[in-house]
Parts: sequence; structure tokens; C-alpha cells
Amino acid sequence: MPRISKRRRFIKELTSILKIRLAARQYRTLFEDEDGVDTAANCVDLVVATAVAKARERRFLFRRHSYRKGKSTDVFQEDLRIEEEQTQQQQQPESCWLSEDEFVRKYRMSRDSFYKLLAKIIGHDIFHSTRRKQEPVEHQLMTFLRFIGTEGSGSSNDNQRYMFRIGYGSAHCYRRRVATAILSLKDEYYKWPDEEERLDISLEILKKYGFPHCVGIADGTLFPLAFEPESEDAPDYSGRKHGYSLSTMIICDQKRRIRHYLAGFPGSAHDNRIFKATNLVRNPQDYFRPREYLIGDSAFENSNFMVSAFKKTRGGAIPIDQEKFNEKLASLRIISEHTIGMLKGRFPWLRSIRLKITDDPRSLRSILTLIEATVILHNMLIEFGEEERLDWLDEDDTASDIDDAARAPYEEGDALNVAIPNEARKDERRTRLMYYMEEHHYF
Repeated sequence: MPRISKRRRFIKELTSILKIRLAARQYRTLFEDEDGVDTAANCVDLVVATAVAKARERRFLFRRHSYRKGKSTDVFQEDLRIEEEQTQQQQQPESCWLSEDEFVRKYRMSRDSFYKLLAKIIGHDIFHSTRRKQEPVEHQLMTFLRFIGTEGSGSSNDNQRYMFRIGYGSAHCYRRRVATAILSLKDEYYKWPDEEERLDISLEILKKYGFPHCVGIADGTLFPLAFEPESEDAPDYSGRKHGYSLSTMIICDQKRRIRHYLAGFPGSAHDNRIFKATNLVRNPQDYFRPREYLIGDSAFENSNFMVSAFKKTRGGAIPIDQEKFNEKLASLRIISEHTIGMLKGRFPWLRSIRLKITDDPRSLRSILTLIEATVILHNMLIEFGEEERLDWLDEDDTASDIDDAARAPYEEGDALNVAIPNEARKDERRTRLMYYMEEHHYF
């Protein structure tokens, strides 16, 4: 049931009293003579009516007269301060409160990347759109980074208030503003590669892993929900691996940049179903040349632009050539697992989303907004050259020993360069690729 505020309950009770008194006043007016009118009662009625009107005008009725606020500036400044060089007046250099490693663990990026990100968003209108002077943008950014960099209840408004000495509502406002500013950078840091960039990607994948014309790796993941959804479709969010979760499709390149994703499906949704809902599948001509494709695990259905692993039959084994093909495919496919591990490891709020989904569409929309901002930030940090933290990753990347780009055909007329007819069977691309690798002794 929806929560009724103390203000609303008070106004409801006061209105009920007013209705009773007005009914009594009507009775006195109709059945008592003028000499018998109770002037004192009428004055009380007027006071109650005035109280109801004043209560409805005021947004807050039971707020403290003095709202406790600590010196939040001191907390932020202490975290940002770097070790200063020794001066003539100082016998010892002033040490910083957070070391570089401690800063990275708290805010999920180095100070250098922090200031690069700050420079990108500080001029956004969202930080200059209110009449009241806002807190410095760097303080708002630190609040946002601490939120997405914390798993569990540590990201709540209460905990952020205790940590930064800011108001309960301020934490929410800071996060909303910073997310809006980061989303404005979407066209710069989150985009599908154009034809020239896809060629560069495919050549690099060919050189390292031996797959010609591959432009990306697809994989699905689950973002667990900390709370049971309060919506009609709540059972749909119950998946196989977590109690309640959101299913997300991620397509990355060889540098672990997320080039396309689709989030918002309930945890019970199959990876292939989500993949089919992406614009890449609905309009492949806008994303692929005839010979380009993605790779994925056996959950995906093969097509002209998707090469997936061979499935094992229940209780049986697959042919040796298909087994070897799967092993070769896994050496490249692990990049997607590494990408997802980086995303969740650096921003662990995705491991336990503490925002509740209801029948109000805005509840899911707010989660998707934060996910999108997190994806953009993931790509930005890769562009900034931010170092990976191995202790944050679930699994290390593996590389192929194939490094001779000339061994793969990019010559006109080769079978791998010929477009696959629309009427061809779904695994035609995979079959050609497997024959090519067998012929060139890739396994």
C-alpha cells in the first residue's frame, strides 16, 4: 500500500473536524434564534477553517526549525587534496587524507580521470539552472561516483548523508544532475562504429584471435534487484541465477568498449530474445556490411551477422571439429565476459540495484537512466586510459597465439567476402567460418 505522509494524515483529520463543525453550525443557524447563536463556536469554526487552508498551502508541516548540516565541504576537500610539496614554512609536507589507491577504491577512478570527467561535465546547464547557488560540481560528482561505486545499503541516501554530511534530498539531487550531464556525452562516448572503424576492429580481432570480419562480441548479463518489484509483472523478474533481476544485452569490441546494449528486460528473458529486440537485428543493414558479423555463445541463434557456438545435444557429444571451433570461439568470446566483469567490478551498484520497480513507469526509467550513465562512464574511462583493477574482475582475458593478419583472406572473391544470401540456412556463416579455420590450420 502507498505510504501516507504525516502531513496528509494531519490535513485529513483536520478537514474531518471542520466538516463536523460546519454541519453543527448549519444546525444552529436553522433551528436556533439569533439570540441563541454561539459566537464562540463560530470563532472556533473560523480558526479550524483557516488552519486547514494554511496547512494545504505549506509543503512542509513537521520539519525541524533548524536542519542539521555538517561541514560537507571539509569532507570533499579532504578527499580531493593531494600531497603538497614541502615549503620553507613547513618542516614536513602536508599529507593527503586519501592515498591514490584509497581514492580509486572510494570513487572507482584515479584523481587524473576524475578531473578529466569533471572538465567534461562542469559546463552543463543542469549545474547552473537553479536560482539557488549549488554546491561545487566536483562535490556532486563525488556523491554520484560513491553511489554507483558501492554495493548494497552503503549507497542509500542515509549513508551518503552520514559520509558527506549533506541533506537526505541533496544526495538524490546530486546524482540526478550528474547522470543528466553524463548522458549529454552519449554521442561522443557511446556509439556504433562506422564502416572505417569496424574495419580497424575486425583487423585487430583477426590479428589477435584469427576471426576475419568480426566486429564485436555479444553476451547477456543479469543485474540483480535488491527488492522484489511491486508491479503486476513482478514474477517475470525472477530469473534462474538471482531472485529478481534485470536482463541486459551487451555488445562490446576488442578494447572492452560497449558499442551497443539493451536493458530493461525482466530477469526471465532469454538472451536471444533480447538480442532479437536490438536495433542491430531489426535493421542489420544500418550496422553491418554483408561480410561482417558478431560472435556469441550457444544461446544465440545463428544468422548472417551472428556466429554462435555449437550446442551440445543432451546426453551426447558434438563432433570434434565443432568442439575445436567452440574452443577457438571461446578465446575471443571471453572478452565480453571480461567487459561485463569490468563494468560490474568498477561500478558494483549493478550487483544489487537498490531501486524498487513499481507499476509507475518512472521507477524503471530511473534505473535505466543510471545504467546508461554507467555504460557511458565505463567507455569514458577506457578512453582516458584508466588502469584496470584485477581484483575487481571476475576473470582474466585470454589471447590467441594467431598474430599473422595475412593468413586471413581480405581479397575480393574469397568465400568469406561473399555476401550470404537471405534464403541461405541460418548457420551458413558459421559453417563457412569453420571450414576456413580448418583449411588454414587454426585448430
